[in-house]
Amino acid sequence: MGVKLKGLFESKTIRMQDLSGKVIAIDAFNWIFQFLTTIRLADGSYLTDSKGRVTTHLNGIFYRSAALLENRVNPVFVFDGKAPRFKKGTLQERERAKEEARMMVEKAGTEEEKAMYLRRLSRIDDYIIDSSKELLTYMGIKFIQAPAEGEAQAAWMSKQGLAFAAASQDYDTLLFGAKRVIRNLNIGNRKKISRKGITTQVSPEIIEAEHNFKKLEIDREKLIMISLFTGTDYNKGVEGIGPKKAMKLVKEENREKLFNTYDFRSDYNIHEVFEYFLKPDVVEVAGDMTSKRIQKEKLIDFLCTEHSFSQDRVQQFLEKLDREENSLAFYG
Repeated sequence: MGVKLKGLFESKTIRMQDLSGKVIAIDAFNWIFQFLTTIRLADGSYLTDSKGRVTTHLNGIFYRSAALLENRVNPVFVFDGKAPRFKKGTLQERERAKEEARMMVEKAGTEEEKAMYLRRLSRIDDYIIDSSKELLTYMGIKFIQAPAEGEAQAAWMSKQGLAFAAASQDYDTLLFGAKRVIRNLNIGNRKKISRKGITTQVSPEIIEAEHNFKKLEIDREKLIMISLFTGTDYNKGVEGIGPKKAMKLVKEENREKLFNTYDFRSDYNIHEVFEYFLKPDVVEVAGDMTSKRIQKEKLIDFLCTEHSFSQDRVQQFLEKLDREENSLAFYG
């Protein structure tokens, strides 16, 4: 779900060249879920290999990551760990939504309707996670296993200077302390809207946290409060209050008075939820985050032999990287 901050923050359109040589911490689950919901066959089913195993996520990760490497961008994928207890309600809602979609598949009157509901059944399981990590290993791309929320870990890396920015479609990354957030990190500048079955043109954009804090005359703690008013993955928010009204309130009243006055509709102590955004569970990492050698033979074997990818297409992408002078990726 994420926090409802659209329209509040000012972003700037960027070119992929602007990210050349920079490390970008990617919210892996955010990207994989995008791939699972948008990269589908016409009937709404996943792409699969000759053994019937899902390859939709591998398709998305490989081609988008290869394009990033070709543009000398250093991706680092951050995977979710155990969801914090505050997220229980949101996870239950998602399961209910999937159950509703499952029932609607059976009632769908047309193939288009059926395909639409099938997309809503997307789920990230152990196989998808493990195969994604294996692919990244052969591509020489680093990945980090977060103890809890991947976007919190990506934000921490941005805050510590280990990454130039965190890449995610969700604004939660700003609450967790990211200095910069990049949205629409897609080389093709095209974005599929899965529920509508259409494609729209988008461009990468960057949100500078400090710039926006100064413009809005708030700080990170006030931003967390605004989000608690409008609703997060950990609480439903105060009914009838949107971002602008919430911002006015957090500027006029102190935090304790607001907590005592309003019902933030949380199953947990709202003070604890606030503190979790401020100090989420992360693992401290260090060292070089840039991409390493591509294990060419293992990569081709994994994609083409094991998962039925077109060897010609994979080879074409590898040759592009091989031709790129001073590329960040090297063949082993």
